This record gives sequence, C-alpha cells and structure tokens, in this order.
Amino acid sequence: MNFIFYVLLFTLYPFIVQSQIKLEKVTPKISNLWGIATINKDEILVTQRSGNVYRLNVFNKNIIKIEGAPKVYNSGQGGLLDIAFEKENNVQRVFLCLSKVIPSNKSSTAIHSYNLKNNKLTNEKVMFISNKISSSGRHFGCRLAIKNEFIFATLGDRGARDDSQNNKNHSGSIIKILKNGNNYNNKAFKNALPEIFSVGHRNPQGLSFDLTKNILWAHEHGPQGGDELNLIQSGKNYGWPVITYGVNYIIGTKIGEGTKKKGMEQPIFTWIPSIGTSGLTFISGNTFTKWDNNLLIGGLKNGHLIRVALKENRILEYEEIFQNRFGRIRDVRIGKDGNIYLLTDESNGKLIRLSLAN
Repeated sequence: MNFIFYVLLFTLYPFIVQSQIKLEKVTPKISNLWGIATINKDEILVTQRSGNVYRLNVFNKNIIKIEGAPKVYNSGQGGLLDIAFEKENNVQRVFLCLSKVIPSNKSSTAIHSYNLKNNKLTNEKVMFISNKISSSGRHFGCRLAIKNEFIFATLGDRGARDDSQNNKNHSGSIIKILKNGNNYNNKAFKNALPEIFSVGHRNPQGLSFDLTKNILWAHEHGPQGGDELNLIQSGKNYGWPVITYGVNYIIGTKIGEGTKKKGMEQPIFTWIPSIGTSGLTFISGNTFTKWDNNLLIGGLKNGHLIRVALKENRILEYEEIFQNRFGRIRDVRIGKDGNIYLLTDESNGKLIRLSLAN
C-alpha cells in the first residue's frame, strides 16, 4: 500500500520555516533495485539487479517491464546495475552497466547501448567489456555519467586490490568512452589502456557531473572505514590500495603505506566509520532551490541521505537529512519534474519521491 509522510521542514531542513516535505512511495515492492534514469517529467527507468528494467510513471504508479534486457551474472554484488537515458533526434537510447556472463561461472563488467521503442530494448551494441575476468562477486563499481559525446563509468577492483594500480587492467579505474561505440584514447597515463581516465579506485558507487563547472564527482567504498568523496580528473591516481583511511576488516590492521603519498590524490571528504556510500547526484535548477549546486549522497549501511554544500571544491556544509527511514539507499537522482528520487536495495525495495508539499 502506498504511504505518504509529512514532516515539518523546520525539523528536517532548517532553511525553510513552517513548510512541509512529502515523502512518497511510488513503486510496489521490487527486490534489489539498483539504478534510476529519468525519461521525462512523468516517467523513469529503474533496474533490478536480477536482470530486469522497468518503466514507471511516477504519478499514476503504472509500471511496465521492458523487454530485451541482457542476461547478467546475478551473483553477489553483480547483476544488472546502472542505467542512463538520453533522447537524440527523436531516438531514445538506453545505456546499461552490467556484470556480463563469461563461461566457467565468471563475469566481466560491461556497458551495452540500446534503442528504446515500444517498451523494448533493441539494436543492442556492446560498447565496452572490462579485460578483468573474475569469479568474484565483489566490487563491480558500474556507475554511469554522460557528458556530451562521452560516457564515464566506474569499475571496482573486483576484490583484487593491486589491480587498481595496474594501468593495463581496467579494474579499479574510471573510464571514459565514446557513446557511439567508436574507439577513443584518453591518453591519461603513459602506456595505459586507452579507456582509462583515472586509477586507484576500490569500489566507486556514485558518479555525477557538475555541468556548470565541468567537474566530475565520485564517491567510493573504503574497506573498514575510509569511504571517500573525490573530485575526478584525467590522469590522476586516487591511491587505493597504497593509501587509504580505512583498515582491514575485523582485524583492523593497516592497509598499504598510510594515508598520504606524493603523486596520489587526497579525498575531498572521508567517512570514518563508513556509511556505504551509494548514489550521487548534483543538484541544479530543481524544486529544492536552496540546495542548488549541492551534492546529495545515499548510504547503504544506515540508510543515510546526506547533503553537502560546496565552495571552491571544498565542503562548506554537511547535513544528514535522515537515516534508517527507508532502508539501504542505493541510488539518488533528480527527476525531470524537479523532485528527488531514491531507490532502496532490499528484498522489499522501493522508489521514494521527495517533493515540497503544497
């Protein structure tokens, strides 16, 4: 059954007095939702990790299963993960980041593109396949961001730490490829794979552009402690596993050489303990005008929704909007209607809309 929460904004958002926010569930229970892409002011696409794509009208709640989704390696953290959408010359295009099935019960992170027509994915094109083939069910990354003719994507280390410092391995990197599928060489590092844009990542779970300043933001999971928010630049090394603010699970021992090293980037912000960052969106020109040019960040561990205000690429304000209200927040996006949408990644997963009540 649908539910609506009304909360006085002066208790939740101190900058608006005597107003209200409406928090509304807009999907039936769907397990392990993962990614959101907006089509128009009324409709969005969501992915389900087991391998489904759904088209949802966020106002009348009508939901349609899209035909033609690819077969995926649905194991551990793998499956059908992020999704991006764009419309060009009246052609609707969908990009999927997924764990591609490889023989002998293995997988590789891949990006496929499709045309969306009559609720079917057609004209499949395999745009990218990571050269890391693994039976591991961990650390796929798989967040997408589009800018002009390029797609950026995060790739986790698949549980093999040292691969993040190997420029001949896609694992533990952020890549930049052409969205038409043609070859492109970033030339970000000497003797590196052409798709690699940055290296030294563990498991990036958020990726979003500030198009007003041409800045790419990402966050990633640390080990035990040490989740990071980073400003991503071409040719930069973000340190994992040589430097980190986290420690080994359970035993708490040191990882790598410490927290700083020349030639490796420092995070803009670090969470200790970790919150399991997941989902990231840059706010610009939406209903919540007081949050323009802020970042919204989801959290898996305690269901956080966090807002950070930025100035000169540093955090000016940090606000924990809520935690443990809906469950594990997997994705955070701004809809074309100006409202905020959250996905929860659980057996009874749901899509939540945040809007200002009249």
